[in-house]
Amino acid sequence: MYGPPPDPRQLLAPVQLIDDPLSHLACVAIGAALTLLAWRWKRPGPHIRAALFILGQTIWLTMPLAAHLDTYVYGSFPTIDKEGSLLFYLDGVHRRLLAHPVASAADPAVRLIGIHVGHLWVTELFDLFLSPMGAFNLQGLLYPPLAWYAAWLLLRDVCRDDRIALLLGFPFGMGLHLFRDLNWYTIEKAAVFWLALFAWALHRAWRDGGPWRELTGVIYLLMSWMNLYLGLVGAALGGLAMLGAGWPSLRSRTLLPQTRWVARAMWACAAGGVPLAIWQLALLNGGPGLGSPDRFLWERAALDGFSLFPLRWNRLEIHRALNLIAVGLALVGVVRRWKDGRVRWALAAGLFLAALSVGPVLLPGPVENPLYMAVRAVVPGFWRVAKPEVFFHGTWLLMLCVAAIELSRVSRKGLGWLYALFVVGWVIMVRTHPAYPPMTMPVESSLSPDWAEKVFVE
Repeated sequence: MYGPPPDPRQLLAPVQLIDDPLSHLACVAIGAALTLLAWRWKRPGPHIRAALFILGQTIWLTMPLAAHLDTYVYGSFPTIDKEGSLLFYLDGVHRRLLAHPVASAADPAVRLIGIHVGHLWVTELFDLFLSPMGAFNLQGLLYPPLAWYAAWLLLRDVCRDDRIALLLGFPFGMGLHLFRDLNWYTIEKAAVFWLALFAWALHRAWRDGGPWRELTGVIYLLMSWMNLYLGLVGAALGGLAMLGAGWPSLRSRTLLPQTRWVARAMWACAAGGVPLAIWQLALLNGGPGLGSPDRFLWERAALDGFSLFPLRWNRLEIHRALNLIAVGLALVGVVRRWKDGRVRWALAAGLFLAALSVGPVLLPGPVENPLYMAVRAVVPGFWRVAKPEVFFHGTWLLMLCVAAIELSRVSRKGLGWLYALFVVGWVIMVRTHPAYPPMTMPVESSLSPDWAEKVFVE
Protein backbone atom coordinates (compact mmCIF):
# COMPACT_ATOMS: atom_id res chain seq x y z
CA MET A 1 0.00 0.00 0.00
CA TYR A 2 1.16 3.53 -0.79
CA GLY A 3 -0.43 5.01 2.34
CA PRO A 4 -2.89 4.29 5.13
CA PRO A 5 -6.11 2.43 4.26
CA PRO A 6 -9.22 4.58 3.70
CA ASP A 7 -11.18 5.51 6.81
CA PRO A 8 -14.71 4.06 6.82
CA ARG A 9 -16.04 7.61 7.18
CA GLN A 10 -14.36 8.80 3.98
CA LEU A 11 -16.63 9.86 1.11
CA LEU A 12 -15.38 11.01 -2.28
CA ALA A 13 -16.62 14.42 -3.41
CA PRO A 14 -18.55 14.70 -6.70
CA VAL A 15 -15.89 16.63 -8.61
CA GLN A 16 -15.33 14.51 -11.69
CA LEU A 17 -15.68 16.25 -15.04
CA ILE A 18 -19.05 14.62 -15.69
CA ASP A 19 -20.30 15.68 -12.22
CA ASP A 20 -18.93 19.22 -12.10
CA PRO A 21 -17.97 20.59 -15.55
CA LEU A 22 -18.24 24.25 -14.51
CA SER A 23 -15.49 23.94 -11.89
CA HIS A 24 -13.15 22.35 -14.41
CA LEU A 25 -13.99 25.04 -16.95
CA ALA A 26 -13.28 27.76 -14.38
CA CYS A 27 -9.86 26.27 -13.58
CA VAL A 28 -9.02 25.97 -17.28
CA ALA A 29 -10.00 29.60 -17.83
CA ILE A 30 -8.01 30.91 -14.85
CA GLY A 31 -4.97 28.81 -15.71
CA ALA A 32 -5.09 29.87 -19.36
CA ALA A 33 -5.47 33.55 -18.42
CA LEU A 34 -2.48 33.49 -16.08
CA THR A 35 -0.37 31.60 -18.63
CA LEU A 36 -1.30 34.04 -21.39
CA LEU A 37 -0.55 36.99 -19.10
CA ALA A 38 2.89 35.55 -18.34
CA TRP A 39 3.55 35.12 -22.06
CA ARG A 40 2.30 38.50 -23.30
CA TRP A 41 3.00 40.85 -20.38
CA LYS A 42 6.67 41.81 -20.78
CA ARG A 43 6.92 44.73 -18.36
CA PRO A 44 7.06 43.04 -14.92
CA GLY A 45 10.29 41.12 -15.55
CA PRO A 46 11.13 37.41 -15.40
CA HIS A 47 10.32 36.82 -11.72
CA ILE A 48 6.69 37.90 -11.87
CA ARG A 49 6.16 36.32 -15.29
CA ALA A 50 7.57 33.01 -14.05
CA ALA A 51 5.31 33.17 -10.99
CA LEU A 52 2.23 33.83 -13.14
CA PHE A 53 3.10 30.98 -15.52
CA ILE A 54 3.76 28.51 -12.69
CA LEU A 55 0.57 29.39 -10.82
CA GLY A 56 -1.51 29.20 -13.99
CA GLN A 57 -0.11 25.81 -14.95
CA THR A 58 -0.63 24.45 -11.43
CA ILE A 59 -4.27 25.56 -11.31
CA TRP A 60 -4.78 23.94 -14.68
CA LEU A 61 -3.07 20.64 -13.83
CA THR A 62 -4.66 20.24 -10.39
CA MET A 63 -8.19 21.21 -11.40
CA PRO A 64 -10.76 21.41 -9.96
CA LEU A 65 -8.95 22.11 -6.66
CA ALA A 66 -8.88 25.91 -7.07
CA ALA A 67 -12.66 25.98 -7.53
CA HIS A 68 -13.36 24.04 -4.31
CA LEU A 69 -10.93 25.45 -1.75
CA ASP A 70 -13.66 26.03 0.83
CA THR A 71 -16.06 23.29 -0.22
CA TYR A 72 -14.36 19.90 -0.05
CA VAL A 73 -11.12 18.45 1.36
CA TYR A 74 -8.07 18.08 -0.86
CA GLY A 75 -6.80 14.56 -0.30
CA SER A 76 -8.04 11.57 1.66
CA PHE A 77 -9.99 12.57 4.75
CA PRO A 78 -10.10 11.70 7.51
CA THR A 79 -6.62 10.28 8.07
CA ILE A 80 -4.86 10.21 11.44
CA ASP A 81 -2.37 12.89 10.35
CA LYS A 82 -4.74 15.27 8.58
CA GLU A 83 -7.62 14.98 11.00
CA GLY A 84 -5.26 15.32 13.95
CA SER A 85 -3.58 18.39 12.44
CA LEU A 86 -6.95 20.10 11.96
CA LEU A 87 -8.13 19.24 15.48
CA PHE A 88 -4.89 20.37 17.13
CA TYR A 89 -5.07 23.62 15.17
CA LEU A 90 -8.61 24.19 16.43
CA ASP A 91 -7.37 23.32 19.93
CA GLY A 92 -4.84 26.18 19.69
CA VAL A 93 -1.67 24.16 20.29
CA HIS A 94 0.46 26.66 18.32
CA ARG A 95 -0.78 29.55 20.43
CA ARG A 96 -0.06 27.75 23.69
CA LEU A 97 3.47 26.91 22.57
CA LEU A 98 4.26 30.53 21.76
CA ALA A 99 2.51 31.94 24.86
CA HIS A 100 4.18 29.50 27.28
CA PRO A 101 7.39 28.20 25.67
CA VAL A 102 8.69 26.62 28.89
CA ALA A 103 5.52 25.46 30.63
CA SER A 104 4.21 23.96 27.39
CA ALA A 105 6.75 21.13 27.77
CA ALA A 106 4.11 19.49 29.96
CA ASP A 107 1.41 19.94 27.30
CA PRO A 108 0.90 16.57 25.55
CA ALA A 109 -0.33 18.20 22.32
CA VAL A 110 2.74 20.44 22.16
CA ARG A 111 5.04 17.50 22.85
CA LEU A 112 3.37 15.42 20.15
CA ILE A 113 3.71 18.05 17.42
CA GLY A 114 6.98 19.62 18.53
CA ILE A 115 8.20 23.16 18.04
CA HIS A 116 7.68 23.12 14.26
CA VAL A 117 4.21 24.68 14.25
CA GLY A 118 4.87 27.28 11.54
CA HIS A 119 2.31 25.63 9.26
CA LEU A 120 -0.39 26.19 11.87
CA TRP A 121 0.36 29.91 11.89
CA VAL A 122 0.07 29.90 8.09
CA THR A 123 -3.28 28.19 8.59
CA GLU A 124 -4.19 30.92 11.10
CA LEU A 125 -3.43 33.55 8.45
CA PHE A 126 -5.53 31.88 5.75
CA ASP A 127 -8.26 31.22 8.31
CA LEU A 128 -8.94 34.97 8.28
CA PHE A 129 -10.81 34.61 4.98
CA LEU A 130 -11.41 30.85 4.66
CA SER A 131 -12.69 28.06 6.90
CA PRO A 132 -9.97 26.10 8.75
CA MET A 133 -10.23 23.28 6.23
CA GLY A 134 -10.13 25.80 3.39
CA ALA A 135 -6.95 27.23 4.92
CA PHE A 136 -5.32 23.79 4.72
CA ASN A 137 -6.61 23.38 1.15
CA LEU A 138 -5.11 26.70 0.09
CA GLN A 139 -1.73 25.55 1.36
CA GLY A 140 -2.20 22.36 -0.64
CA LEU A 141 -2.80 24.46 -3.75
CA LEU A 142 0.13 26.84 -3.16
CA TYR A 143 2.93 24.53 -2.01
CA PRO A 144 3.52 22.80 -5.39
CA PRO A 145 3.88 26.09 -7.35
CA LEU A 146 5.98 27.57 -4.55
CA ALA A 147 8.34 24.57 -4.77
CA TRP A 148 8.45 24.94 -8.56
CA TYR A 149 9.17 28.68 -8.27
CA ALA A 150 11.84 28.26 -5.57
CA ALA A 151 13.54 25.60 -7.69
CA TRP A 152 13.36 28.02 -10.65
CA LEU A 153 15.21 30.66 -8.60
CA LEU A 154 17.98 28.20 -7.79
CA LEU A 155 18.26 26.63 -11.24
CA ARG A 156 18.35 29.94 -13.13
CA ASP A 157 21.33 30.97 -10.96
CA VAL A 158 23.01 27.65 -11.69
CA CYS A 159 22.44 27.47 -15.47
CA ARG A 160 21.72 31.17 -16.25
CA ASP A 161 18.73 30.34 -18.42
CA ASP A 162 15.18 31.20 -17.36
CA ARG A 163 13.46 28.68 -19.63
CA ILE A 164 15.65 25.73 -18.68
CA ALA A 165 15.12 26.60 -15.01
CA LEU A 166 11.36 26.75 -15.59
CA LEU A 167 11.43 23.36 -17.32
CA LEU A 168 13.52 21.54 -14.71
CA GLY A 169 11.86 23.22 -11.76
CA PHE A 170 8.63 21.49 -12.82
CA PRO A 171 9.64 17.97 -11.62
CA PHE A 172 10.65 19.32 -8.21
CA GLY A 173 7.44 21.23 -7.56
CA MET A 174 5.02 18.82 -9.21
CA GLY A 175 6.56 15.55 -8.11
CA LEU A 176 4.45 12.58 -7.06
CA HIS A 177 6.06 12.47 -3.62
CA LEU A 178 4.76 15.95 -2.82
CA PHE A 179 1.21 15.08 -3.90
CA ARG A 180 1.35 11.83 -1.93
CA ASP A 181 2.09 13.89 1.18
CA LEU A 182 -0.81 16.22 0.35
CA ASN A 183 -3.06 13.20 0.05
CA TRP A 184 -2.48 11.52 3.42
CA TYR A 185 -0.18 13.46 5.71
CA THR A 186 0.17 16.77 7.55
CA ILE A 187 0.49 19.82 5.35
CA GLU A 188 4.01 20.88 6.39
CA LYS A 189 5.49 17.76 4.80
CA ALA A 190 4.59 19.23 1.39
CA ALA A 191 6.35 22.56 2.09
CA VAL A 192 9.55 21.47 0.31
CA PHE A 193 9.77 24.90 -1.33
CA TRP A 194 11.69 25.97 1.79
CA LEU A 195 14.52 23.58 0.94
CA ALA A 196 14.89 24.95 -2.60
CA LEU A 197 14.67 28.51 -1.26
CA PHE A 198 17.36 27.73 1.31
CA ALA A 199 19.62 26.18 -1.34
CA TRP A 200 19.12 29.26 -3.55
CA ALA A 201 20.06 31.66 -0.73
CA LEU A 202 23.07 29.50 0.19
CA HIS A 203 24.21 29.51 -3.45
CA ARG A 204 23.86 33.29 -3.54
CA ALA A 205 25.80 33.59 -0.28
CA TRP A 206 28.61 31.48 -1.82
CA ARG A 207 28.57 33.49 -5.04
CA ASP A 208 27.95 37.06 -3.86
CA GLY A 209 28.32 37.26 -0.08
CA GLY A 210 26.68 40.43 1.21
CA PRO A 211 23.26 40.24 2.90
CA TRP A 212 22.69 36.77 1.44
CA ARG A 213 24.67 35.34 4.34
CA GLU A 214 22.19 36.58 6.93
CA LEU A 215 19.20 35.91 4.68
CA THR A 216 20.26 32.25 4.46
CA GLY A 217 20.01 32.04 8.25
CA VAL A 218 16.55 33.65 8.29
CA ILE A 219 15.27 31.19 5.67
CA TYR A 220 16.77 28.28 7.60
CA LEU A 221 15.02 29.40 10.79
CA LEU A 222 11.65 29.66 9.04
CA MET A 223 12.17 26.33 7.28
CA SER A 224 12.97 24.55 10.55
CA TRP A 225 10.03 26.22 12.29
CA MET A 226 7.79 24.91 9.51
CA ASN A 227 9.30 21.40 9.36
CA LEU A 228 12.20 20.15 11.46
CA TYR A 229 12.84 17.35 8.98
CA LEU A 230 13.62 19.92 6.30
CA GLY A 231 15.82 21.65 8.87
CA LEU A 232 17.83 18.43 9.17
CA VAL A 233 18.21 18.23 5.39
CA GLY A 234 19.22 21.88 5.27
CA ALA A 235 21.78 21.37 8.05
CA ALA A 236 23.32 18.45 6.13
CA LEU A 237 23.30 20.44 2.89
CA GLY A 238 24.87 23.44 4.60
CA GLY A 239 27.57 21.33 6.22
CA LEU A 240 28.42 19.80 2.86
CA ALA A 241 28.53 23.29 1.34
CA MET A 242 31.02 24.29 4.05
CA LEU A 243 33.25 21.39 3.09
CA GLY A 244 32.93 22.22 -0.60
CA ALA A 245 33.68 25.90 -0.06
CA GLY A 246 36.57 25.15 2.29
CA TRP A 247 38.36 22.69 0.02
CA PRO A 248 39.72 25.33 -2.46
CA SER A 249 41.02 27.41 0.48
CA LEU A 250 42.71 24.33 1.91
CA ARG A 251 44.36 23.50 -1.41
CA SER A 252 45.57 27.05 -2.02
CA ARG A 253 46.42 27.62 1.68
CA THR A 254 44.61 30.94 1.38
CA LEU A 255 41.25 31.76 2.93
CA LEU A 256 39.10 32.58 -0.10
CA PRO A 257 36.14 34.99 0.13
CA GLN A 258 33.63 32.25 -0.78
CA THR A 259 34.80 30.17 2.17
CA ARG A 260 34.23 33.06 4.57
CA TRP A 261 30.84 33.86 3.04
CA VAL A 262 29.53 30.30 3.35
CA ALA A 263 30.93 30.02 6.89
CA ARG A 264 29.11 33.20 7.90
CA ALA A 265 25.90 31.93 6.33
CA MET A 266 26.16 28.72 8.34
CA TRP A 267 26.81 30.69 11.55
CA ALA A 268 23.60 32.58 10.80
CA CYS A 269 21.79 29.25 10.37
CA ALA A 270 23.20 27.97 13.65
CA ALA A 271 22.10 31.14 15.47
CA GLY A 272 18.48 30.29 14.75
CA GLY A 273 18.63 26.53 14.39
CA VAL A 274 20.48 25.59 17.59
CA PRO A 275 17.94 27.26 19.95
CA LEU A 276 15.13 25.49 18.08
CA ALA A 277 16.95 22.17 18.42
CA ILE A 278 17.48 22.70 22.17
CA TRP A 279 13.82 23.64 22.55
CA GLN A 280 12.76 20.51 20.69
CA LEU A 281 15.03 18.31 22.83
CA ALA A 282 13.47 19.84 25.96
CA LEU A 283 10.02 18.89 24.67
CA LEU A 284 11.19 15.35 23.92
CA ASN A 285 12.49 14.94 27.46
CA GLY A 286 9.48 16.55 29.14
CA GLY A 287 7.61 13.36 29.95
CA PRO A 288 6.47 10.04 28.46
CA GLY A 289 7.55 9.49 24.87
CA LEU A 290 5.99 8.15 21.69
CA GLY A 291 8.22 5.09 21.82
CA SER A 292 11.72 3.93 22.61
CA PRO A 293 14.70 4.77 20.35
CA ASP A 294 14.77 1.16 19.12
CA ARG A 295 11.10 1.29 18.16
CA PHE A 296 11.65 4.52 16.24
CA LEU A 297 14.59 2.92 14.46
CA TRP A 298 13.03 -0.38 13.39
CA GLU A 299 9.28 0.36 13.37
CA ARG A 300 9.43 3.83 11.81
CA ALA A 301 12.73 4.82 10.19
CA ALA A 302 13.35 1.37 8.71
CA LEU A 303 9.97 1.50 6.93
CA ASP A 304 10.04 5.10 5.63
CA GLY A 305 13.29 5.27 3.71
CA PHE A 306 14.51 5.21 0.13
CA SER A 307 14.45 1.53 -0.79
CA LEU A 308 17.20 0.12 -3.02
CA PHE A 309 15.54 -3.29 -3.46
CA PRO A 310 12.99 -2.64 -4.88
CA LEU A 311 14.01 0.82 -6.10
CA ARG A 312 11.37 3.07 -4.52
CA TRP A 313 11.17 6.44 -2.82
CA ASN A 314 9.17 5.70 0.30
CA ARG A 315 7.01 3.08 -1.42
CA LEU A 316 6.58 5.13 -4.63
CA GLU A 317 7.91 3.58 -7.85
CA ILE A 318 11.03 5.46 -8.86
CA HIS A 319 9.97 5.88 -12.50
CA ARG A 320 6.81 7.65 -11.33
CA ALA A 321 8.26 9.56 -8.38
CA LEU A 322 11.07 11.07 -10.50
CA ASN A 323 11.18 12.57 -13.99
CA LEU A 324 13.33 10.08 -15.93
CA ILE A 325 14.39 12.63 -18.55
CA ALA A 326 15.77 14.87 -15.81
CA VAL A 327 17.46 11.85 -14.22
CA GLY A 328 19.07 10.99 -17.56
CA LEU A 329 20.31 14.56 -18.06
CA ALA A 330 21.81 14.50 -14.56
CA LEU A 331 23.65 11.23 -15.19
CA VAL A 332 25.01 12.48 -18.53
CA GLY A 333 25.96 15.76 -16.87
CA VAL A 334 28.02 13.99 -14.20
CA VAL A 335 30.02 12.21 -16.90
CA ARG A 336 30.40 15.06 -19.38
CA ARG A 337 30.82 17.98 -16.95
CA TRP A 338 33.12 16.26 -14.48
CA LYS A 339 35.66 19.10 -14.68
CA ASP A 340 33.04 21.51 -13.35
CA GLY A 341 33.66 21.74 -9.59
CA ARG A 342 29.95 22.36 -8.94
CA VAL A 343 29.08 19.06 -10.58
CA ARG A 344 31.64 17.12 -8.54
CA TRP A 345 30.37 18.70 -5.33
CA ALA A 346 26.73 18.04 -6.27
CA LEU A 347 27.57 14.38 -6.91
CA ALA A 348 29.32 13.94 -3.55
CA ALA A 349 26.64 15.84 -1.62
CA GLY A 350 23.82 14.06 -3.44
CA LEU A 351 25.28 10.63 -2.71
CA PHE A 352 25.71 11.50 0.98
CA LEU A 353 22.10 12.68 1.31
CA ALA A 354 20.89 9.65 -0.66
CA ALA A 355 22.77 7.33 1.69
CA LEU A 356 21.03 8.97 4.66
CA SER A 357 17.66 8.70 2.92
CA VAL A 358 18.01 4.90 2.76
CA GLY A 359 17.60 4.83 6.54
CA PRO A 360 18.92 2.13 8.89
CA VAL A 361 18.47 -0.79 6.46
CA LEU A 362 20.88 -0.72 3.53
CA LEU A 363 19.99 -4.09 2.00
CA PRO A 364 17.38 -6.77 2.74
CA GLY A 365 18.51 -9.28 5.29
CA PRO A 366 18.75 -6.81 6.95
CA VAL A 367 22.16 -5.19 6.35
CA GLU A 368 22.53 -2.05 8.45
CA ASN A 369 23.42 1.26 6.84
CA PRO A 370 26.72 2.25 8.53
CA LEU A 371 26.46 5.94 7.58
CA TYR A 372 22.96 6.31 8.97
CA MET A 373 23.83 4.48 12.17
CA ALA A 374 26.96 6.63 12.64
CA VAL A 375 24.98 9.87 12.24
CA ARG A 376 22.34 8.53 14.61
CA ALA A 377 25.01 7.83 17.22
CA VAL A 378 26.61 11.29 16.94
CA VAL A 379 23.74 13.78 16.38
CA PRO A 380 21.66 14.47 19.53
CA GLY A 381 17.99 13.64 19.10
CA PHE A 382 18.53 11.94 15.72
CA TRP A 383 16.97 8.76 17.13
CA ARG A 384 13.60 10.55 16.82
CA VAL A 385 13.87 10.68 13.01
CA ALA A 386 11.03 8.56 11.66
CA LYS A 387 11.22 9.46 7.96
CA PRO A 388 14.80 9.40 6.64
CA GLU A 389 13.40 9.39 3.10
CA VAL A 390 13.10 13.20 3.44
CA PHE A 391 16.85 13.51 2.78
CA PHE A 392 16.24 12.43 -0.81
CA HIS A 393 14.59 15.80 -1.47
CA GLY A 394 18.10 17.25 -1.27
CA THR A 395 19.48 14.61 -3.63
CA TRP A 396 16.68 15.25 -6.12
CA LEU A 397 17.28 19.00 -6.04
CA LEU A 398 21.00 18.53 -6.69
CA MET A 399 20.26 16.13 -9.55
CA LEU A 400 18.09 18.81 -11.16
CA CYS A 401 20.93 21.33 -10.77
CA VAL A 402 23.32 19.04 -12.67
CA ALA A 403 20.62 18.39 -15.29
CA ALA A 404 20.20 22.15 -15.76
CA ILE A 405 23.95 22.62 -16.23
CA GLU A 406 24.04 19.83 -18.82
CA LEU A 407 21.00 21.04 -20.75
CA SER A 408 22.25 24.64 -20.82
CA ARG A 409 25.49 23.52 -22.48
CA VAL A 410 23.89 21.17 -24.97
CA SER A 411 20.91 22.93 -26.52
CA ARG A 412 18.33 25.59 -25.80
CA LYS A 413 16.12 24.57 -28.71
CA GLY A 414 12.91 22.61 -28.43
CA LEU A 415 12.33 23.47 -24.76
CA GLY A 416 8.65 24.11 -25.41
CA TRP A 417 8.17 20.64 -26.86
CA LEU A 418 10.14 19.14 -24.00
CA TYR A 419 7.91 20.93 -21.50
CA ALA A 420 4.85 19.56 -23.29
CA LEU A 421 6.36 16.09 -22.95
CA PHE A 422 6.91 16.73 -19.23
CA VAL A 423 3.26 17.72 -18.79
CA VAL A 424 1.96 14.69 -20.68
CA GLY A 425 4.28 12.45 -18.65
CA TRP A 426 3.04 14.10 -15.44
CA VAL A 427 -0.59 13.43 -16.30
CA ILE A 428 0.20 9.77 -17.04
CA MET A 429 2.65 9.11 -14.19
CA VAL A 430 1.41 11.40 -11.39
CA ARG A 431 -2.18 12.46 -11.92
CA THR A 432 -3.30 8.87 -12.56
CA HIS A 433 -1.30 7.36 -9.67
CA PRO A 434 -3.27 5.88 -6.74
CA ALA A 435 -1.36 8.17 -4.37
CA TYR A 436 -2.53 11.34 -6.12
CA PRO A 437 -4.98 13.15 -3.80
CA PRO A 438 -8.70 12.89 -4.52
CA MET A 439 -11.22 15.38 -3.16
CA THR A 440 -13.31 14.14 -0.26
CA MET A 441 -16.21 15.31 1.85
CA PRO A 442 -15.60 17.12 5.17
CA VAL A 443 -16.23 15.02 8.28
CA GLU A 444 -17.15 16.35 11.70
CA SER A 445 -14.88 15.06 14.49
CA SER A 446 -13.38 16.02 17.83
CA LEU A 447 -10.37 15.16 19.97
CA SER A 448 -10.92 12.16 22.19
CA PRO A 449 -10.51 13.10 25.88
CA ASP A 450 -8.08 10.22 26.41
CA TRP A 451 -6.09 10.63 23.19
CA ALA A 452 -2.81 11.31 25.04
CA GLU A 453 -3.07 8.05 27.00
CA LYS A 454 -3.28 6.12 23.73
CA VAL A 455 -0.32 7.92 22.11
CA PHE A 456 2.31 8.28 24.83
CA VAL A 457 4.01 5.35 26.53
CA GLU A 458 5.81 5.28 29.86
